[in-house]
Amino acid sequence: MATKNGKVVLITGANKGLGKEIGRQLGSLGYTVVLTAREEKAGRAAAAELVAAGCDAHTVRLDVTNPDDIGKLVSYLQATFGKLDVLVNNAGISIEWDGKPTDADKIRRTLEVNLIAPYAITEALVPLLSRSDDARVINHSSMLGSIGTAESMWKHVGGFMAVGYSTSKAGLNMLTLIQSKTLANKGIAVAAAHPGWVKTDLGTQAAPMEVDEGAGTVVDLVTMAREKFPHGQLRHKGERMAW
Repeated sequence: MATKNGKVVLITGANKGLGKEIGRQLGSLGYTVVLTAREEKAGRAAAAELVAAGCDAHTVRLDVTNPDDIGKLVSYLQATFGKLDVLVNNAGISIEWDGKPTDADKIRRTLEVNLIAPYAITEALVPLLSRSDDARVINHSSMLGSIGTAESMWKHVGGFMAVGYSTSKAGLNMLTLIQSKTLANKGIAVAAAHPGWVKTDLGTQAAPMEVDEGAGTVVDLVTMAREKFPHGQLRHKGERMAW
């Protein structure tokens, strides 16, 4: 098992894809990782896989849109660790590329998971994050939520811009900026990450990036020196991206 560094990281939506890989990479660096999943069995399987790889990994069932689940998550972290050092709001959905027209219900559901849930989870965990001497919140966003990119590169990205998904990520970017200002006095640093187009269930196998590479931006934000942390920015592979 990797030597523990005493820091606890919570990653939402982490039973597969980028979330699990972020957990694997951070676990190998000595972080204690807590993976959440909507399905308890899937979460247990992911945690067991990381434990087998030498990580200190745990799992909690969490439907990110369920206030009761969020409350139970807070209680679990309080009872088990007494603090939280890093929150990675990774859970997200993309339900508009199903060949059917986007409608108000799809937009509503997407905003609930991709924007409202990260807000609610972060707010609920502020007291535990405040107990860390190096608290960080990383919101997993996307260049498809970048208004600057949409405006300047529409010919290239317009075909990927789904109303619900892109609007949810644009909102998450604004939430990141607001949180970076409002939580600074509690010692909590906040930034957003664009992983790139990655081979996941969401990205499909047509994506050019492998999952381990896609996890790198979040892992860098978690592990970099505090004085170098890009407060309130959207980052990809060490570079700032346009809001």
